[in-house]
Amino acid sequence: MGGTFIDVVACSSAGELRTLKHPREAGQLVAPVLQAVQRMLDENGIATAQVTRLVHGSTVVTNLLLEQNDGPVAVITNAGMRDILALARQDRRDLYTAAVQPPTPERQLFPAALRFEIAGRIDAQGHAIEALQREEVTRLAGRIADAGVRSVAVCLLFSHLHPAHEQQVRARLQEAVPGLMVSLSSEVDPKPREFERFLATAFDAYSKPTVQQYLYALAQALGERGLPAPDLMRSEGGIAPWAVAAARPIGLAMSGPCAALQGVAASLPDADPSHVVMSIDVGGTSTDIGILEAGRPLFTDTLLCGDLSLRLRCADVESLSIGGGSIASVNAGGGLRLGPRSQGAWPGPAAYGLGGTSATLTDALLLLGRLPRQLSGGVRLDAALAEAAVQRDIAQPLGLSALDAARAVVATAATAMAESVKMRAFQRDIHPADCLLVAAGGGGAQHVAEVAELAGVGQVRVIPHAGVIAALGLLASPPTQTVELACALALTPEGLAELGRLRTPLQPSIACTAIRWSLDILLRGQGSPVEVTWLPDDDLPTLLARFAARYESLRGQMPARSEPQVTLLRGVFEQAVPAPAVNARHLQPDHALWAGCAPEGVGPQALLATTTTVWVPAGWRWQLLADGSLLLIQCPAREAA
Repeated sequence: MGGTFIDVVACSSAGELRTLKHPREAGQLVAPVLQAVQRMLDENGIATAQVTRLVHGSTVVTNLLLEQNDGPVAVITNAGMRDILALARQDRRDLYTAAVQPPTPERQLFPAALRFEIAGRIDAQGHAIEALQREEVTRLAGRIADAGVRSVAVCLLFSHLHPAHEQQVRARLQEAVPGLMVSLSSEVDPKPREFERFLATAFDAYSKPTVQQYLYALAQALGERGLPAPDLMRSEGGIAPWAVAAARPIGLAMSGPCAALQGVAASLPDADPSHVVMSIDVGGTSTDIGILEAGRPLFTDTLLCGDLSLRLRCADVESLSIGGGSIASVNAGGGLRLGPRSQGAWPGPAAYGLGGTSATLTDALLLLGRLPRQLSGGVRLDAALAEAAVQRDIAQPLGLSALDAARAVVATAATAMAESVKMRAFQRDIHPADCLLVAAGGGGAQHVAEVAELAGVGQVRVIPHAGVIAALGLLASPPTQTVELACALALTPEGLAELGRLRTPLQPSIACTAIRWSLDILLRGQGSPVEVTWLPDDDLPTLLARFAARYESLRGQMPARSEPQVTLLRGVFEQAVPAPAVNARHLQPDHALWAGCAPEGVGPQALLATTTTVWVPAGWRWQLLADGSLLLIQCPAREAA
């Protein structure tokens, strides 16, 4: 469930796919999901008894983080520590701003009146040096109940090393106030650094009431219709039962982008495992640039959501505030600007005819003949409204024709996307020419060829069902469980032996078919670790060499005299993907996706598919492959001429 459409993909045990896009109603959560699912059943003759599993991804948590209209929540911490969320940590993104504002909305979401202190203390080695006062927690529960808050974040010092005090606080709170929702920092983000851990926990508590209410209502409504309870796609990759996901809702913040990357991976049957794949996923409000190595999405420990930065393991995706609804304007200096403001789905671009009047990227594409008059999902476009908006907002201020103004808007979008693709590649020590650029999302195929040409990418592919790639990725994702254990060990023979002992009791609660271990390693004196794969048979020289290679690929030359230290042990336990599941190796190619499209051809040409529109610019040609995807190839200069 995105901001504009709900995308649904159904997969049969024989590998047949059915897709649809359903317009989403403003302000509604459960009802449009049920409508979209029912449409899929009705239009394809699927009985509810035939549905063996249902997987869901949504932007609910993302929108909560962006809008920050709910709350407030209470925060419980140690004596003397109530202002950690207010003091924050300096994050100077704008070098020319004299006064650095704290990157937390603590005044409205976590106000001082709702930040409470309690006695009791765990020291930096994880030892209890001051006992918790149970009666004090009980009295505090009464004050929280009187304040009318529904959710509490418990953030105690060094709880990632010894969570007993936090667990006791939760038990006492819920005993005194039944139904109170409680988030523990030792469960949400069990790592060092108080501010980052406290902030992630506070936003987990902030998200909990809405997310749990939504998921409970959705599971109940699906059950009443004879459908399975939903599994949820999580930011860290993989799916989990809805009740497990709802217990830590902050982990759903990057549900959509992670699902899209999984969909790209599942749609490339002949990808070279050593090849780097970059995806460009263009939606209504943003463009997401993701990377896959060896067929797997890359992950990061920092989530950037608007002005908010959270320490959260999630798909490593760079988001640009450029999408179909991005507003185009001319500034006082005569420069063309696209975004970051967006018309969104409501009222939407001028061409929607729903009250939006500002020129957008969608209006420019329609004016250039690169979009059909009706989008997948039933949204009709009015070319006259689009032309009027582009003429008024862009063409007249710049002294251009409406067509030239539209071309400038589209070129601005492609340039910004190409710069992001190049930057993402260079940050990973990858040359863009060595990448395969894959189009995803409803708008990715509109821009992918132009972006590739500007970025110097050598290969371009439009995968089948690109417009519903995130929904497709849900059915390609395995159930997973991630466990993390904070530690502080030098990477020495003794430290490696201790890591082996720490790893032994970390057993999964699921029957897993694959286990991946990794270590967060930093050099002594540094603050940001590097994640390094830890294989079962690694000896110390092998592990040190892998760390050095990873460090140098991300940060340049490693200091000659360095002391690597391990700060976190992570295990990812993975089950086999339940059947039926999306996998390109068993899907039936559906060439009817490209109705009216010749097997080969030369641009300029707009190719209409069921869920997206592909733009093949002049100087490019396309080839329909056996698996149902399109290969876009830049023509040699003579052929293009």
